[in-house]
Amino acid sequence: MKVIFLKDVRGVGRIGDIKEVADGYAFNALIPRGAAEQATLEKIKKHEEVRARVASEHRAAEEALVARIKSVHGVRIVLRVKATEKGGLFKSIGAKEIAHVIQTETHTTIPLESISLEHPIKTVGDYTIPVTHASVRTEFTLVVQAL
Repeated sequence: MKVIFLKDVRGVGRIGDIKEVADGYAFNALIPRGAAEQATLEKIKKHEEVRARVASEHRAAEEALVARIKSVHGVRIVLRVKATEKGGLFKSIGAKEIAHVIQTETHTTIPLESISLEHPIKTVGDYTIPVTHASVRTEFTLVVQAL
């Protein structure tokens, strides 16, 4: 019997999979637990439409994220923070703080995972910050100044 999995079932199928399973297993285990439903032509068609819509939405979200990342290319952002006389910062600046500064200065939301810092910024100065996502890579300049 063909079934559409509504839940992940270890070793058998994942959510959204359409698979052939034994009739007894489907009627006695999968369907009563709500882990799967019988795959009729109507349900398969509806399932494929939903899957196509979700894939389309995912592609649109990816394209929007790539556009946002490209929009910060070459931007120069100034961040004024408390620092010692020698230029050491009282608090290091990490990806979270950088994402917040990008949000406030450019009104662009960049995910934390896209900001590629080798180590937190601990001194005053100019830094080239790489931003990457999938195959897109860009950079912007972060100028850290003492208050």
